[in-house]
Formats: sequence, structure tokens, C-alpha cells
Amino acid sequence: MSRIIADLKAFATQYMRNPVGAFFALVFPIILVLIFGSVFSQSASPEVPLPVQDLDGSAISGQFLEILNQTGTVEVSMISPTADIDDHIRDNSLSAALVIPAGFGATALSNTSVNVTLYGDQTVSSYGIVVGTVGAAVEILDRNLPNRTVPDQLVGMVTADIVGEDFSFIDFFLPGMIAFTIMINGLFILSALSAEYKSRGYFKLLATTPLGKSEWVLSKFLWFLIIMLISIFLMFAISIGAFGVKVTITPLALALILAGILLFTSMGLLIGVWAKDVESASTIGNAIGFPMMFLSGIFFQLEMMPEALQVIAYALPLTYLSEGMRATMIYGNDTTALIDLAVVLILAVFFFIVASKLMSWKEK
Repeated sequence: MSRIIADLKAFATQYMRNPVGAFFALVFPIILVLIFGSVFSQSASPEVPLPVQDLDGSAISGQFLEILNQTGTVEVSMISPTADIDDHIRDNSLSAALVIPAGFGATALSNTSVNVTLYGDQTVSSYGIVVGTVGAAVEILDRNLPNRTVPDQLVGMVTADIVGEDFSFIDFFLPGMIAFTIMINGLFILSALSAEYKSRGYFKLLATTPLGKSEWVLSKFLWFLIIMLISIFLMFAISIGAFGVKVTITPLALALILAGILLFTSMGLLIGVWAKDVESASTIGNAIGFPMMFLSGIFFQLEMMPEALQVIAYALPLTYLSEGMRATMIYGNDTTALIDLAVVLILAVFFFIVASKLMSWKEK
């Protein structure tokens, strides 16, 4: 028994000295509990944003808006009556929008049927909440119409797809998965690689060659570019063959891919340069990467997260990469995609410069 206890103590000491083992045994489960607990275990479900364009402006439409606000499941915001609804949806990459038509109140009061139009993205998790809420509000308004003389339902709801093409869930999921794969390869792999080069003295050997530090970084960027293009090709080939995916890579999506690869390879290099060994680099990369992948809107809709987590999400570079990819590939919203590209590119240049400056060929 004493030998078993002695071996247990020796192994426990060895295990806990490895930062990677300690991270996955103790820290990673806590991160998952905090993230999933914050998203799914709130005392009250978060309100789903619902932009509304009221083209009527009557007392009846005002009553309808009041009913929507009282449901507690949607957060109503107003769209200007002069805005073109299709352009507004595209320019803001909305997942839902409601239009109250002109003459809505007068038509209902004249005992004639009238419908509100709900534009929605059926692939997002909040779509069912919005449909159910608007449908219930319509029924409440219909039951409480004054001067009603007919038994039939007068106020109804029609739905319309928010995107021009009939995209499926995999179409919306694929742009985020491309961003996710870029982050995984650049951040995790290069952080461990650069830490290994430093700890084993490879950088010191490179100092004897004509190769410069920025050239070494750029060569890694080119390698990850090649491997990522192959990976993206395979993802598309499998998605088209198995699921009939319809999205394609746009020029802005390609620019985002290039900027994303530069960003996360530079971040990985910076982590590896700063960490003292490979295990520490892996632990730091995991601690940064895993929360990022769950909070960037790839697996969970950002609007469904608590406000505090949304603030954190918009401070993460992966959010801008995945949102930009989705904006240009799904919604054709190049304005939003350009803004996201600018954020990713600025961060990429910053981390590239910092990592190149801090990297030393003389590290042992």
C-alpha cells in the first residue's frame, strides 16, 4: 500500500506540474460551466431584439406595439417609416424585422382582414420565439378590437424570408466554422510551435542564417494560408456533396480569411514568444481560445447571450471574423463586412508588429 501511495504522490506531482493537464482537469471545466451557465441558466430569458417599422402610426398600431412590449420576450426598436425595409435588413444583417402596413388600424376597424409582415431568418435559434410572440400579440389585438361585427379573425401575420436565397442551417454555420478553423490552427498550433523553437534553441540557430524574424513569421503565415485554403476547399466539397450548401466565397470573405490567418498566427506567435515553455504556451492558448470559440457567435446567437457576455463577445477578434464572413456570404452586407475586415486587419497588423519585435533569435 505504501508503494501505491508513493507512486500516487509522484504521479500527482508530475501531472500538476504540466500546465496543460492542470488546465483541462481544473480550469477548462470551470470555463465551460461559467459560459454555459451564463447563457442557459438565467433567471429570465433574454429579450430577443425585434426592429419594427410602423407605416401606420394609428392608435391601433400603437396598441399592438404596447402588447409586444408587454410580452417580455422581445425588445422592440423602431425602424424609420421612410427606410426601405429590404435595404435596412441587409445593411444591418438583421435576423428578424416586423412591418405594420399603412392603413393597418383603419382596415382592422372596418372589419376587414389585415396582416403584419414578419421578416425572419428561420435558421437562428430565436426565430421561433419571435414568431410565437408576434403571433400571440396579433391574437390578443384581434380579440380586443373595438366595434367588431364579424366572428372571423381580422388581424393576422404573414412571414417572409429575410434573405434572398433559400439558405439552410449549414449555409449559416459554414462561415463561422471557417473562422473557427482559422483561429484553431493559427492560435493553438503556432503558439506551441514558437514556444518549442524558443525552448529548444532553434531561434538561436536561425540567428546564424540570413533569415529575418519577420520573414520567418511571414513564412508561417504562407504555410497556414496554404493549409487553410485546402481545409476550406474540403469543407465546401463535403458540405456541397452531403448537404447541398449554397453559400460561396466572396472577395470580401477571401480578404477576411487572409486577415484572419495573419491575426491568429501573429497571436499564436506572441503567446509562444512570451511563454516559458511549450506546456505554458498551450495552456495560455487554451485559456484564450476556448472562451473565444464559445462567445463569438459561432455556436450561440449573440443576441441570446446576457448583456455582460455580449460586451465580452464584441471585445474578441473571432467575433468580427465570423460576423464579417456571415455578413458578406449570407446577407450580402458588404458595408458591415468591410467594418469587420478593418477591425480584423488592424488587430492583425498590431499583433504581427508586436510579435516580430518581441521575438528574439537569442532565446535559449
